[in-house]
Amino acid sequence: MQLITRKTEFDASHRVMNEKMKCYNQHGHRYTTYITFSFENMEDIGYAIDFKEIKRVGMQWIDDILDHGAIYNPQDFDFIEPCKKHHTKLWLMSLHGENNYCNPTVENISKEIFLAMEVLFKEYKLLKIHEVVIYETPNCYVNCKYESITKMERENWMNKNYEQVRRYAEDKGIVEYDDRKCI
Repeated sequence: MQLITRKTEFDASHRVMNEKMKCYNQHGHRYTTYITFSFENMEDIGYAIDFKEIKRVGMQWIDDILDHGAIYNPQDFDFIEPCKKHHTKLWLMSLHGENNYCNPTVENISKEIFLAMEVLFKEYKLLKIHEVVIYETPNCYVNCKYESITKMERENWMNKNYEQVRRYAEDKGIVEYDDRKCI
């Protein structure tokens, strides 16, 4: 097995509801994110996927959905309503169900991105999402792997987001980079 990793960065605001320290305040981070896929077989051209394809689909999803947006707990109505009123980019956490309490901590954000990558790259038969690493600050980061996500979190996320993310992947399609196959 080999691993392939692509790095991206995105800026987003969030807050941690009910935290008694400073993260209760709305604030933002420049999240540095590493998305790693595993593969055992390669195409004849010499890779399982081109780095450009990971950028075109996975990193673009992060840019389109999360970058320069707000990520909130679905119970954080005081912040959600103004985002909706002003048509601000907004992502609601869904690991604990659509209307259940789930804070946008870097631990939970990494799980949501991991699940999105699973759906986005589902049709890429040679790849399997291996790990998502997100730095919330230069000194603090979290690793998320398949076993980091509970069955209930997976089901809740899929119930809320699967169709939207699947349609995004379908709209992107799969690009063939081997010119021998492009006839």
